[in-house]
Amino acid sequence: MFNACATTKIVCRPNCPPGRRTKPENRRHFPTLNDAYEAGFRACLVCIPDVGPPGPWMSKKERLAL
Repeated sequence: MFNACATTKIVCRPNCPPGRRTKPENRRHFPTLNDAYEAGFRACLVCIPDVGPPGPWMSKKERLAL
């Protein structure tokens, strides 16, 4: 599952620090990343949801090292 912010049009992994700050009324949920992309959202630059294994947030350095 992926979380997205309706105001910024950014989609994040679960527990991404910036994504956790999204107000509940602006939060949208998508079962797949492709669903979020088709709805007009872009990938978060903090959690990089389209790189590395699926799952919750890791630092960019940890994710890119995998």
